[in-house]
Amino acid sequence: MKINKGRRWPVWKLMIEAVWIILLAAILLGSGALTVEGSDIAISNLEPEIGRLIVVWAHGDLAEGEIIINEESFPFRADGERAVALIPISYWWNPGSYTLTVVDRQGRTWTKEEIRIQKADFDESYLTVDEEQEELVRPTDPERQERQRKDRELVARARAESRRERLWDSAFIWPLEGRITTDFGATRYHNNELANRHNGIDIAAPVGTPVAASNTGEVTLAADLLATGKTIIIDHGWNIYSSYLHLSELKVEVGDKVEQGQEIGLVGATGFATGPHLHWSLSYNRIFLDPRDFVELEL
Repeated sequence: MKINKGRRWPVWKLMIEAVWIILLAAILLGSGALTVEGSDIAISNLEPEIGRLIVVWAHGDLAEGEIIINEESFPFRADGERAVALIPISYWWNPGSYTLTVVDRQGRTWTKEEIRIQKADFDESYLTVDEEQEELVRPTDPERQERQRKDRELVARARAESRRERLWDSAFIWPLEGRITTDFGATRYHNNELANRHNGIDIAAPVGTPVAASNTGEVTLAADLLATGKTIIIDHGWNIYSSYLHLSELKVEVGDKVEQGQEIGLVGATGFATGPHLHWSLSYNRIFLDPRDFVELEL
């Protein structure tokens, strides 16, 4: 089964001249520009909310360089004739002004204090759960505690070694259509007690509804876990991973190469779930971000 794969982009040799048009358009639309040794750097958003993704475009000479913000480093990656850096603004960061430092491959640095991170208006989500459900996320039984520990190791290994190359060539797509029941970033309360922040989007759909891979990549996890039920994680390269939780059936195995739109599983209510839905999340450098930014990501 194939689900709408969205727009396809031409190969890079046909886009060399278009790169600078994209950079100029980004600047004209309100992004920022920084000059490093005569090379313009375009920044997609100078005032992002927490939980969002910033894209930085630069001349190819900056490939293998890096950008530093909030004492965290993010690499410039070669992408055709240009260099691209992705900056994930964690929803745990504090709003405020941050210095952006560009470092080239020779170690020379330039700074621009223009990133003003904004507070996000996240929802609040209240769930009433019974003791059995609570045991899935905060187990007291020693056997379940050990299973939870092993599950965390599996998930960590699944996101440990991303492919260096970009495995996709078009923007990400939604894995299915349905009603959003809990949005990204929502503050979660269980029985009126603070539990966590929601790291993805919950999409309600009937059990058995097909779930599509949101982009091309390689399956690094396909397993039944205690809290998240039947779970799939896909590596898309560049340290970008998508995750699909609470499935009723897995249609792929670890090591499978999947195409954007390919059916990978079916909606379910396995693990900690109060009803049938898909929990869909995307992360970069192990920082979870609003999946909408990847749906709009055009490189």
